[in-house]
This record gives sequence, C-alpha cells and structure tokens, in this order.
Amino acid sequence: MQKRLHSRDLSQTKQWGTMSDFFKFEDCGCKFPVLDGSNKAFPKILFSPKIEDISLDCKRTWDLIGEGNTKGCFQLESRLGQSMAKKLKPENIEQLSALISIMRPGSLEAFRDGKSVANHFIDKKNHLESVDYFHPALEPSLKSTYGEMIYQEQAMQITQAIAGFDLQEADMLRKAIGKKKPEEMAKVKIKFIEGAKKLKIVTTEEAEEIFGWIEKSQRYSFNKSILEDTMVSTPYGDKQIKDLQIGEKILAPNSGNKDEYVEVINKYDHGEQEVFKITLEDGKSITCTMEHKFLCNDGKIYPLSEILLNQLEIMCI
Repeated sequence: MQKRLHSRDLSQTKQWGTMSDFFKFEDCGCKFPVLDGSNKAFPKILFSPKIEDISLDCKRTWDLIGEGNTKGCFQLESRLGQSMAKKLKPENIEQLSALISIMRPGSLEAFRDGKSVANHFIDKKNHLESVDYFHPALEPSLKSTYGEMIYQEQAMQITQAIAGFDLQEADMLRKAIGKKKPEEMAKVKIKFIEGAKKLKIVTTEEAEEIFGWIEKSQRYSFNKSILEDTMVSTPYGDKQIKDLQIGEKILAPNSGNKDEYVEVINKYDHGEQEVFKITLEDGKSITCTMEHKFLCNDGKIYPLSEILLNQLEIMCI
C-alpha cells in the first residue's frame, strides 16, 4: 500500500490532521480516511472491506477487470474468467454479475445462430450486435441483459408473463432447474404450453420456442450425457466418445435435423448417472440417460423423459 501511495502526486493533498481527512486517488477519485498523516510521504489510510464503504464506480477497478487482471478474484481467476472479463469489459456491478453467470455451461453451450448465449451477450453489451427480444412480452424480463436469458429469475418472470403462472407455479420451474430433473421440466413445459394457449399472448409455436430457449439457457441441454463407449461417426471412421479429442469433427443433426459434421468444442464428465437401455421395433438399441434426445415423428427433438411421458414416436436414433 505504501508503494501505491508513493507513486501518487501528493503535492496537492492537505496537511493531515484528524480522521475526518481523506486521501484521494486522483486518477480514479476513490477516497480513504487518513489514520495517521504525520509521515507526509506515506500517510496511513483506512481501507474498509465492507461493500457499503467501497466505491462501485471506480473506473480504474473496472479497467483492471476489463483487461483480464482478475487473478485471485473469486470465480474470475481461472483462464476462462480472465478471458471472459477481457471480452465483456464490465463497467458496473450488474454487468459483473452477468459475467459470472454467462460463464456457466448453459450459457456457453446453448447456441443460437452459430454463437453461444455468452457470446451473444458480450457482443450486444459491446454494441457489436443489435438487441432483439424475440417478442415484446419478453422485453420487461430481458431488457437488463440485452435480450438474453441469464438468470433463473428471468425464466420465472417469463412463465408468469407468457403462461400466467402464479408465484408457486413459477417456483416449480426454478425447482426443476435446480434439481436438474428433466421429467419435472417436461411437466412444467406441458403446463407452460397450456397456459400460453389460454393467454394467447404468443402463438403455440412461439411458446414452444420460448420454453426451448429456457431449457437450453438453464443448462437443460443434456443430450451430451451418454456413455463413454458410445460410438460416433467422424470423417475418418467411427470412434468411442472417450477417444474423441477437442477440435475433432463428428456427425450430428443441425438445426434443420440434417446430419453434418460439427466440431467438438468440449467434453464434460457428468459422473455416474442412471442409464436405460431402450429397444426399437427394428431391433436397434441404445443405452442412455433420461436426458438423451431423439428425433420424433413431428420433426422435433425431445429428451427420452418427455418421449415416455407423452408417448411420442421416435423416428431414428
């Protein structure tokens, strides 16, 4: 702290006397009470770690975070945290909170128009992408986050606005998200679609899309939860999941449900989970979790839990 003070120009500071005197950092405006000003070269100051005593408008602090200098900062000291801080360049406490949220797997893995939710948020904050709310009814809930769904509270607000959920019903969604149980999420979805039909604020198709957005952004894109010995097709032949390397390409359905080679951007170990072996009429079988997704006869993709709940017909695996 003495070195920091010594580097400042103290020629404009006053003679220190009582605790009512303050030392001011000229380049950022932060002020601290002086404990002892007898040593003019190195006045002792009082730093309070209480949030109410800390200036949240210190430009130098936000500049440091925006430069990626977050080593030692809780939840931001990893390489990912440093990189994301450098990209977003947060300028206030709300944007800092959002930064920590978009580092979750849900925001990083949920893709739309070729970009993750995290990158959409970053580009919109930095004025590199226009803000779109998909539907006017979503604007009140998503305005503070540039049209992106970042928090569970936003998902709860949307269920109230679109489907008429009361607080208890909206909390069902929060619990389903927290427990990460897709069978509960499927039940909430049915209720959401029914409520949307009654309110008629959005069409059924829009309600389906909005809820799908909720599922993805809240980390319910669990189709990657498959056994490590599952075989996938690559341009050079079939491989087991465990042998795949980051950057390799595998055959997977795109947004139009047509197979194409896509790049593996990451692999996650979800630990031990309950798996089920299902057998189709043609004799084919697959072992997977309840979250694994299949293409159904309506042309849409659903998790196994929802397929069983609604007795849907699987078209292919």
